[in-house]
Amino acid sequence: MARAHGDITLAQIRYFVRVAELGSMTEAAHEMYVAQSAVSSAVSHLEQSVGATLLIRHRSKGVALTEQGRTFYGAAQKILHSVDDAFDALNPGRLAGALIAGCFTTLAPFWLPEVHDSLTSLYPDLDVRIREMTAGEIEEALLRRDIEVALTYGFDYGREVGFERFREAPIYAAVAAHSGLAQRKKVTLQELAEEPLLLLDMGKSTNYFLSLFRDVRLQPRIHQRFESVEVLRSMVARGHGYTILNQRPAHDMTNDGGQIVRLEIQGARSFLQIGVAYRLGEELSRKGQAFVEECRAIFADA
Repeated sequence: MARAHGDITLAQIRYFVRVAELGSMTEAAHEMYVAQSAVSSAVSHLEQSVGATLLIRHRSKGVALTEQGRTFYGAAQKILHSVDDAFDALNPGRLAGALIAGCFTTLAPFWLPEVHDSLTSLYPDLDVRIREMTAGEIEEALLRRDIEVALTYGFDYGREVGFERFREAPIYAAVAAHSGLAQRKKVTLQELAEEPLLLLDMGKSTNYFLSLFRDVRLQPRIHQRFESVEVLRSMVARGHGYTILNQRPAHDMTNDGGQIVRLEIQGARSFLQIGVAYRLGEELSRKGQAFVEECRAIFADA
């Protein structure tokens, strides 16, 4: 027989949430400085109290959320956020607890460290966890409430996800330093369409890059597709084709010692917005609001 809901404790909820996030009771216990048996017992008691199996235990592969567990996880996060906000309200200048946010994978190397450092500097008691994600993963994580907010591009995330834009992303073509185009300062999409394209192939990003050509009724010559920006840059530097990118590294050297040249694409705009995505119809916690405010400030100064 299930226990009454009044037997549920905040400690049980905190243990469950961290186990769900790490996928391991052992790792959760180690991180929270408690015995693994205490975590296991707390989660078991929680399952008895709610009358449902929240986690599937795998002997050698940690744990995984059940469907009911995933639903409860989202609600449990809201409970913990509300408790943290209640304590923080007594001291408006302080934020504590965990902020779990996302960052689009190609934006992360350029902006995630600065956002992280800014938040931890302003709020030393805040546990900032920012995950690198693709656009598809961001949409799913927001809807599952695995994350509260994400720094990303303004792709179509569906009717349940809102987006606040900060700025338009730049756009440029990258070619090898020994390419015939490398001596140019500008190039047109028409000229690029005749060359072999190395395409950044990441779901919604793929459609965006191809739309640049579709919008002017051109068909690019796709030579190869890659999911890694660094692999893409190295292949370009070796002369296998050109690519189109948005974010600009501080230098044009590749990880394997090659060099690329960046060219302005004449007459083209990216129209791709950088901003934050969040669930519509739900108010952000104070931690989520702090994330948005810091991102907004960083991009205003960029």
